[in-house]
Amino acid sequence: MPKPPFFIFILSFFAAAVSARAQPQNPHYVYNGKILQVADEELALAKYKRWQIWLYQEGVRIPRYTAGLQYSRWGLIEGTSTESVMKQLQASQSFEAAYLRFFGSGTWGRYTFFNPVGPIAVADQAFEGQPALLEKLYQLRWLHERVNQLTRAVTPSLENNESQGPESSVEGYFDQVRDALQRVSKLHSQLSRDRPQIRFIESGIVQAKTQVGEAENHLPKITAVLPSVKLPTSKTWMSHAERAGSDGTVQVEVMETGPGVSVRETWTDGDGSMTGTVIVTVIPYADIGKIEIEPPTRNFDDRWTVRVPSATTPFLQTVDSPERKTARRTFPAVHDTTEDGSVHFVFANSSEAQDTYAFFLYHKQRGR
Repeated sequence: MPKPPFFIFILSFFAAAVSARAQPQNPHYVYNGKILQVADEELALAKYKRWQIWLYQEGVRIPRYTAGLQYSRWGLIEGTSTESVMKQLQASQSFEAAYLRFFGSGTWGRYTFFNPVGPIAVADQAFEGQPALLEKLYQLRWLHERVNQLTRAVTPSLENNESQGPESSVEGYFDQVRDALQRVSKLHSQLSRDRPQIRFIESGIVQAKTQVGEAENHLPKITAVLPSVKLPTSKTWMSHAERAGSDGTVQVEVMETGPGVSVRETWTDGDGSMTGTVIVTVIPYADIGKIEIEPPTRNFDDRWTVRVPSATTPFLQTVDSPERKTARRTFPAVHDTTEDGSVHFVFANSSEAQDTYAFFLYHKQRGR
């Protein structure tokens, strides 16, 4: 007796559901120069060293068949591992999302990073024996890394500040980063076609280098308006004590003085060699170098250190110390003006160290 149509419908629906569940959520593909196929992830990871993610314009429905996929993409991301391309994709998506939140919907354009296919292992040998193509590939990877560093640098400025709307004074600088990111992705896609136009790609690389260089130069202009960190609300770190071994304890007081801060360090206790010593260091915001924060490095040392160096001219420092006596010797009084290339702050907890780091980075970027 033939089965009723309703039963056939239910059976087909059940088979489709099982098949859908059997498909991996984030499938890995292999592209051999002609077709794109879903691949066994473990085999693909072990065998292939060239990986891509293909990018499609906003609103474009990506068909799950292979014909024309490489020609309909607007760009791609290239790397040597799945981790590499996924990390690049996530950085680009974070930048795009932050850009849209800050400047408003519709401001990014059609060339989105939120409509991808991949990771894709590239199995074709198109670049073998073609040094000109390989050279362009290496140049584009190098440019893409520079752009990725830019997106990671500017994204926090969008995330940690209030939106100024599409008329922001720095919108053009963010657009430079976006355009450079899109240009390099497009060039990667053009290089990976069956018959890449080498002269066109060479010209595009020259333009991309100029574009990336200009965006890098304009990064300080972005952070001067939109710092990459928020100014901490807590000021507990500005008055704290630090252990100084046999020298005793240092009471540190930080006071804002218009274009900078003065750091007053007062020594007490210890073996007497530093007791009563007061050192005052002036740190101009405009002359702060690369700030470093170091977590505890040993099990028996739970201290966090923040190092604030000078960028050009050492910080002006005054030292006042009375005559000091220890069990072994007597130290003469000191009243001197000197210089120091950096100031260290030491904390017993990470929150005060993070606040210190954010405070100086905020003012370094603002220059005031």
